[in-house]
Amino acid sequence: MSSETLTDTSAAPVPAPALTGFPRLPGDRPARVVVVGAGGMGSWWAREIVESSVAELVGVADLVEGAPRRAIEQSGASDPGAVAVGTDGVDLALEVGADLLVNPTVPVAHHPVTVKALHAGIPVLGEKPVTETLPEAISLLAHAELTGVPFMVSQSRRFFRQVRQLRSFVAAHGPTVMTSAFFSLFTEMEGYRRTQQHPLLRDMGIHAFDTARYILDADPVAVTARGARPEWSVYHHDATVTATFEMSDGSLFVYNGTWNARGLPTYWNSEWRIGAQHGSATWDGTGAPVLGTADEEETARLQALVDAETAPEPDQIAASLVECVSALREGRTPMCEIHENVLSFAMVEAAVAAVERGERVEIDELLEQARTEAVAAETDPEAREIMRSWGTVREALTAGV
Repeated sequence: MSSETLTDTSAAPVPAPALTGFPRLPGDRPARVVVVGAGGMGSWWAREIVESSVAELVGVADLVEGAPRRAIEQSGASDPGAVAVGTDGVDLALEVGADLLVNPTVPVAHHPVTVKALHAGIPVLGEKPVTETLPEAISLLAHAELTGVPFMVSQSRRFFRQVRQLRSFVAAHGPTVMTSAFFSLFTEMEGYRRTQQHPLLRDMGIHAFDTARYILDADPVAVTARGARPEWSVYHHDATVTATFEMSDGSLFVYNGTWNARGLPTYWNSEWRIGAQHGSATWDGTGAPVLGTADEEETARLQALVDAETAPEPDQIAASLVECVSALREGRTPMCEIHENVLSFAMVEAAVAAVERGERVEIDELLEQARTEAVAAETDPEAREIMRSWGTVREALTAGV
């Protein structure tokens, strides 16, 4: 392994070429962005856009009267009055000539908002989850292929430096045999999470699942899972879960997560341990990864490379925004584009199904059932025919990245 391996950003996956020849965004000005949804996440996105050097906030939309203006005033915009407001994000984006729609609405709104934007020719940067159900995600995949308009989902954990370092280490020291992510925070959320089915999996699972796919450069094959609801939990359903995924490289990925345990909390990124043929690594979720091989000198050299990477760089949703705008400028497919994202969302839905059924669930079986349901529900005949044309859903996903 060369001395550059852990410091060279080329260790990240090479983005796919343009899928459709969508017109490139001019590189001589910031991207004009409209945010649809002015709740907590929408307000966070508005602040990041205002602070970004690659984007400009030109509009905020929400159905709640006054919410867009509040989000704008809290964003730090130098001229809040110059930022347009409305109730329909797509209509507003067309009105102000936006280059990009950021969609942090509630999950139930992700599908209709994104479909409307894609058919209006407006690229979309959506929040996780891609949508509320796996059939709706399959439908969005078809609409993205039909329209040829870029659609990226913000999986912000991929943009942490430490995650990239772990991916580089695995690429040089694999194959892996077992990877584990442990997440524990005593959290008593208010609102719909209290009554939601499988709230921990649906809110937090996808972060770890997508991170595992990225670090291992492997995809899920099947999963077994169990949930638990202790008597002291405020949640109506299981906010504690363990899931074991069989991955395409033959390794296992184990996720243990809970909102019910007090004391010794992990960070939001989970605690990680990766075991591979030629080395192992741990990460506490915030500091530098700890690397280990059978050679003490090599271990010390690799650890020094990791520890030396301290230069500030964007992460989380700020980095998602940079990636999306950069891809639009360069005419390439962004990381976390819909084709790449669906398998991460499928891991959540497969784990949910495994908990509910109490048995092993195969990912491809779930994907094909979702396609059947998506075809039956689809109102656009062209999108319906695209879904029918795929050999398998997995083939359609891998063909797009």
